[in-house]
Amino acid sequence: MKEIKEIGLVIQDLVGGEAARIDDYVGLYGELFPEYTRYMPVMRRRAEKPLEESTVEKWHQWLLIVRDKPIGIIGFLYNRNRNIGILMDFAIRPEGRKIEHVEGQKFPLLILQLAMRQMADDAFAEGHASPLFMIAEVEHAALLRKYGEYGYLEFPVEYFEPSFSPELLQVSAESTNFDKMDYKRMHLGAFPFPGRTFDAHSPEIVRIALLAILVDHYGLPADHWLIQKMRLAIFE
Repeated sequence: MKEIKEIGLVIQDLVGGEAARIDDYVGLYGELFPEYTRYMPVMRRRAEKPLEESTVEKWHQWLLIVRDKPIGIIGFLYNRNRNIGILMDFAIRPEGRKIEHVEGQKFPLLILQLAMRQMADDAFAEGHASPLFMIAEVEHAALLRKYGEYGYLEFPVEYFEPSFSPELLQVSAESTNFDKMDYKRMHLGAFPFPGRTFDAHSPEIVRIALLAILVDHYGLPADHWLIQKMRLAIFE
């Protein structure tokens, strides 16, 4: 549990057997991400199961509570093999977005910075320097502009989000059929970590990002058409 007493913030990480407030977490998720409710059983599973330290991805599911009221969630992970972070779910109720920390710092930026600090701690625990960057998929132009104010850099690829992940398949009756999978057009980019810079147009940086999000997270084979399509667009 983390606290910032100046604004009455308590952060509870609901992963690895910490399921006491998972109903609050998935309730907010269903309210703020109604089009992704198929992932709610996955979130419960992460909260109820012991930590799997041998896996590539180290997950965090933060429930954001201000003065005893749940007002937001942020789900993110650290990729141990590639030393990068991935921001998956981040949403705050309107009343929470108005909260300010020191020197007028907006609440969403504060939470992003805290999440990135956690990812840096995860990297240090694995014997690495701070992560190379934190990937984020973005659907809407307004959020893309807001993230840009926070330092987000978009990769020059035509990106599509797969409709399910290996974790989702474990709790559903669907089979892995990459030919019939649905894909949603999204923007793909990343936030730099303090003291770290990266070139969003670098073929090597784009390659690492694509492998982390599409192969490691969504479980696509490395020769999948979507990966090849985006690699060709940047490498040629």
